[in-house]
Amino acid sequence: MHSERGSILPIGIAGVALSLAISLIFLELIGIQIQTLRNKQVSDVLSLKIASDLRKDQIAPITGLDYSPVARPLLEVAARQLRIRPSTVSVKSVDSKTIECIVCSTWESVTGLRLNNFGQVCASSKARAVS
Repeated sequence: MHSERGSILPIGIAGVALSLAISLIFLELIGIQIQTLRNKQVSDVLSLKIASDLRKDQIAPITGLDYSPVARPLLEVAARQLRIRPSTVSVKSVDSKTIECIVCSTWESVTGLRLNNFGQVCASSKARAVS
C-alpha cells in the first residue's frame, strides 16, 4: 500500500472560487430581473395613462402614431422614482384598440462589473383604450 500525502487546500480553493463565480452569476441574474421589473412598472404606468386619456376623451388610438412625447412628463417622474434611465421608449397602437408601451434601459451591473454597453433590458405592457 502506498502512502498518500498531500494537501486538500487546492480542492478547497477551487470550491470557494466556483461558489463565488456561481454566486456572482446569480446575483447578476437577479439584478436583471429587478431592472426588468422596474422597466415593466414604467411601461405599465405609461400605457395605462395614455389608454385612460384616450378612453376619457372617447378617441380611438391611431395606428402607428407614437404617443411617447405626450407621456414624456410622466415618464420622467416615474423613471426618477424607480431609478432607471430609459434609453428607448415607444408608446404606440398597432390595432387601433390597444396601446402598447415598450421601455428599454441599458443593462446596469449590480456587482459593478462594467462590460461596456453589454445589452439592454426591455419590458412591454399593453392597455386597452377602446372597449
